Amino acid sequence: MRAAVLKSWLNMEMCDIPMPVPAENEALIKIKLAGVCGSDMTVYRGKHMTATVPVVLGHEILGTIESLPEGYEGKFKLGQRVLMNPIISCGHCSACKHGLPWVCENLKLLGIHVNGGYEEYTTVAVDKLVAVRDETPDDVAILGEPFAVGIHVMVNSKVQKGDKIFISGGATVGLYIAILAKAAGAERVIISEINEPRRQFVESMGIETINPNEVDAMDLMREVTDGGGFDIVYDTSGAASCILQMPDLCRCGGKLLSLGLSGDAYQFIIGKVAFKEITLVGNRLYSQEDFEEGVRFVEDNWQELHLDRMVTDRLTLSEAEKAVSMMINGDNICKIILDCEK
Repeated sequence: MRAAVLKSWLNMEMCDIPMPVPAENEALIKIKLAGVCGSDMTVYRGKHMTATVPVVLGHEILGTIESLPEGYEGKFKLGQRVLMNPIISCGHCSACKHGLPWVCENLKLLGIHVNGGYEEYTTVAVDKLVAVRDETPDDVAILGEPFAVGIHVMVNSKVQKGDKIFISGGATVGLYIAILAKAAGAERVIISEINEPRRQFVESMGIETINPNEVDAMDLMREVTDGGGFDIVYDTSGAASCILQMPDLCRCGGKLLSLGLSGDAYQFIIGKVAFKEITLVGNRLYSQEDFEEGVRFVEDNWQELHLDRMVTDRLTLSEAEKAVSMMINGDNICKIILDCEK
C-alpha cells in the first residue's frame, strides 16, 4: 500500500509498504482522511521528545472498517465510518494505574511512535473506535480528534462563566480552544496571531483577535482586565517570546496552560508563577471520554458554529510533504487534510 514515510528527520518519501495485519483485538481501517497537525511538524523536524523514525505521520484519522476481530459481536460493523483514538497505553505503569493512560510512561501514538494516518490502511484496537453519524460530512468528522484535545484542555483549565481568556496562536489548536471556551461561558476570548490571513480567518469565525505586531499584549491585558490579568492564558504557538510572557499576562491565582510538545529549552522565570500563585498546567492528549465528547461536540454544533469552514486545504496523500511544508511555512489558514483515497 502507499504511505508517506518519514524516513529520517526532515526527510519524507512516498513508499510502498506492507499492509498492516490486525492483532487479535484490532480492526483494520481503510483510511479516508488524515488531518495534518502542528505536532506532526514537531515530529517531522526532530523536535518531539519521544518520536521515532522511520514512521508514518498522522494521528487524526477518519476511515471505514475493513475487518473486525474474529467472532466480534459488538456495536461496530464492516463499512462503518469511524474515528480512532490514537493512544496506545501499557495499562500497568504508574500513570495508567492512577487513571491517566493518556500520559502512560510507555505511551505510543499512531503517527508518532507507530505508523499513523498518512497511508491507505491502519489498524487500531476496537475499543478505541468512535462511530461517526451518517449525516456528518467527512470534512467535519475529521475535526473530532482536535476537538477532543480541546475538550481535555477545558477539563484541565476549568473555564468558568465570565472568564477573560488570552490565547497565543490562532492556528487550529488555538481556534478550537477559543470555540470551546466561548461555549463554556467565557466573557472575553482573545487570540493573538501574527499571521494576518490566519488572523482574519479567526475573526471570521467570530473570535476576537489581535495582531501582536500592532497591539502590545500587555497593553491589551491592562485594558481588558483593568491591569489585574487574564483568568487563563494558553500558549499554542510554542514561540519563546509568547511562553515567557505568559505569567505577566495572567492574574494572581490564575492559570497557565501550555500545549507545546517541543523539547526546546527556555529561560522561564518560575518565580513569577510562585509570586502570583499561578497554576501551571501541562496538556498533552485526552481520555477516551474526552475523545467521544469531542466528536459529539463537533457533530452537534458544526452547522451553528460553521465548523465546516475550518478545513481550508484539502490535498492528496501523495502531497503529504507539501502539506507539511505549508504548515511549517505558515501557508495554511486553518486545517489541512489529506485524502488518502487519492
